[in-house]
Amino acid sequence: MLVALDLTGDVITYAYFDGSEVVTEELSNMKGFRTKDLFKVDGAITSLLRVVKDMIGFAGVTVTESIVALPAYCNYAERERVKNAAVSAGMSAPYMIRGSLASALTLFQTTDMDKKDAVLCSVHSNYAEMLLFSVDGDVFRVLGATSILYEGDAVAEDPEKLQKRIRSELKALYSEQGLTMGEKDEEIYISIDENAGTQGEAFTEILGECYETTPTEFENDAAQGAFYQLMKREDFRCDTIRKCFLVDCSVEGISIGSGVGGEIVEVCKRNVPLPVKTEVCLPVSFDNVLCFYAGNYRNREYDEPIGTCRIPGQYRTQNVHVKITLNEDGIVEYSVLDASRQVIYPRQKLN
Repeated sequence: MLVALDLTGDVITYAYFDGSEVVTEELSNMKGFRTKDLFKVDGAITSLLRVVKDMIGFAGVTVTESIVALPAYCNYAERERVKNAAVSAGMSAPYMIRGSLASALTLFQTTDMDKKDAVLCSVHSNYAEMLLFSVDGDVFRVLGATSILYEGDAVAEDPEKLQKRIRSELKALYSEQGLTMGEKDEEIYISIDENAGTQGEAFTEILGECYETTPTEFENDAAQGAFYQLMKREDFRCDTIRKCFLVDCSVEGISIGSGVGGEIVEVCKRNVPLPVKTEVCLPVSFDNVLCFYAGNYRNREYDEPIGTCRIPGQYRTQNVHVKITLNEDGIVEYSVLDASRQVIYPRQKLN
């Protein structure tokens, strides 16, 4: 049996089909809980999945597979951690969906959006996700996504700083698609988590000023709402979820940098058809490290790669060839060759 687990907010919810209807439950005693803390404590995700599995087991349903909605800020390593935790808990987690995409899918399924471009902003207690997408009939295409991490007190203390950050993120989001912010009449939607507090009002006001329009508030922000809609469909099949997953797993794209201050080469853009097989050539910098980044730029705030590979010292300042494969499950594998095409590192997973 399939269970949908929503880890995008600070309240854990899950949904499953008991044979007659979709049941949605919420874990209690979660006061003071923050989803991002799950990734800081070893074994926390495994324990959580076991609790969910046992709770559903009390209802006479055995869970074998899970669809997990993760916050937008989760990187590849954290997604892998969730998959491994699911196996430890006695189930598989073949499908993962970003929170912003899941929210947009719910919006897409419950609203008449025959043909339009839209922006969806999902505001949570300590982060916000902004999604740029287009709808044409029954074709849903994610153009790009970005997220902003913040502390609640910072929003109230310096709203002008928040406004500058939001404008900067939006401009970058459009620029990556070769678009100019405000050149189209986009529909602006905003959803506010119940734990977001006054931050929701701040984002609504700022987005209204950015687009010179009044954003439409969208109530159902829980990612499990998308699962609920999908699982209720008469034609529900696992490949429906697979399609959603494939759209999302490459939403950030991948690029490689040749170390601190080195050159950055784009490997693939967002929402490319999978699988991707490509090769890039770049010189090794003095720190002998190749850095893999999400997107076609370094993280603007933290400058942290999603993975690294240290090259032996004898190849310093020489060119190396990196072969990259992004498969249908969003797993990145790479191998490194020197200038004479001799293998430095055989194929291995990005972590």
